[in-house]
Amino acid sequence: MVAPFNYALNVASPFEQAVQGLKLGATLQDMETARAANQQAIALKAAQEREIQAKLDAQNRLATAAGSLIDKIRAGNATASDFAEYRLIAPKDQSEAAMRVWEGMSKDQQQNSLSFGLQAMAALGSKDPQVGIDILERRAEAEQAANPQMAQAWKTAAELVKLDPANGIFAAGSIIAGLPGGDKALEAWQKNQDERRAAALAPFKLRQETADAIIKEAQSKFAPDKFGAELDLTKAQIEQARAARRASDAAAAKSGAEATRAEAEARQISAGVIPADKRPEAESKFRAEYNNLTKGYQEVKSAYGRVLASEDSAVGDLSLIFGYMKMLDPGSVVREGEFATAQNAAGVPERVQNIYNRVISGERLSASQRKSFKGQADGLFKQAGQQESTVRTGIERIARGYGLNTANIFLEPVESAPTAPTPTKPQQAPASGQRNVTVDY
Repeated sequence: MVAPFNYALNVASPFEQAVQGLKLGATLQDMETARAANQQAIALKAAQEREIQAKLDAQNRLATAAGSLIDKIRAGNATASDFAEYRLIAPKDQSEAAMRVWEGMSKDQQQNSLSFGLQAMAALGSKDPQVGIDILERRAEAEQAANPQMAQAWKTAAELVKLDPANGIFAAGSIIAGLPGGDKALEAWQKNQDERRAAALAPFKLRQETADAIIKEAQSKFAPDKFGAELDLTKAQIEQARAARRASDAAAAKSGAEATRAEAEARQISAGVIPADKRPEAESKFRAEYNNLTKGYQEVKSAYGRVLASEDSAVGDLSLIFGYMKMLDPGSVVREGEFATAQNAAGVPERVQNIYNRVISGERLSASQRKSFKGQADGLFKQAGQQESTVRTGIERIARGYGLNTANIFLEPVESAPTAPTPTKPQQAPASGQRNVTVDY
């Protein structure tokens, strides 16, 4: 028989119960303290990580903004507002340091420093970069005694210019943007840059603006009455040509399925406009007209091909700059290897002339300069391509109105851009016992 359980053996005295309760309470308190400390450590770590990430994000934004601004400077389209936006995210300690130096100057010193900064930026943006370097270094020497911090800023800018003129403009513009009145000063600098750029692109802009006038001129030259008389067409054929031209113009004004139907009707009307034996002569006239109206584009395209084909060498730099100059001023008479002057390259900015002349003298382009010139050349080619497309579309529409085969007018259906040549693999050295053999043809 199982003995009954004696509960009295497991019951603690009131004192023991109190002691156990105190121990349990202390243990729970320790656990709560440890849990709170752990949560605090986790929160502190999370806050530190957020702070670190915020700093990294700020640094990335600043680096991105700086890179974007320098790219704009290289492309020649940086504005005063671009510098102002960069200063908004720049570290405050940099702005405060610049302001402390600025406030320590007299009014005359402030005005002189501001004017000097703009002078240096203008020199770097439109003159020989070496002129800008000399200006910055002379200024640094002049301010060394009175304003060593400002002198160091100009000296740093001069060193950056030696690597890339855009860096110098960036450094000077960033300082000026943070100074009282700097926004107005940079607006004046931007206006000067805009005027120089407008002067450089004036020939291309003028050609673009007169593209419609060119087409109207072609329409007048190939009007049914005049063109028909040159080809000895009959009155009936001339009248049919008028109808075909009207139908072709109407088709050009429509879109979608309606345009397809209108084009088909225009082709039917024009099918018998010009006799087969006279079409080669007519197509030849249109071909000559197209070549005449796009002569400037063809010269730009040829020059752009030279730019893309230029190698990273002294000879390649010369070819690159010469090609770029020809894109700016297709009508210039400067010959490759000949110094550019205001007489033989009047349509080329002085800054580009100076760089070209220094390359002739043996100086090499930096990687950033080479990249910048190729990027600007690409923009010039695309602009010229738009002009060619306008002329082609107009000539094509007029020719089709006469029932001509446009494949006999244009060398290719659509103009294709030049491409950079594929680098050739270096030839392997001949195996032992073999000789290289040169054959003259």
